[in-house]
Amino acid sequence: MENRESAQKLIDAFRVHYNFISEHGSIKKTPAEQAGIKLELRQSKIENLIKMASKR
Repeated sequence: MENRESAQKLIDAFRVHYNFISEHGSIKKTPAEQAGIKLELRQSKIENLIKMASKR
């Protein structure tokens, strides 16, 4: 069971990175930005995203 939980955490982390952190070459935006989600993460994207998530 521990391996399944670890795998799920890794998949979830990848999904967050893919959708909110990494810009995609063809659109020059993250998928979240393309969908109209504006978070203003600035330069320290991962750190600021974690801070925002911990406040909710």
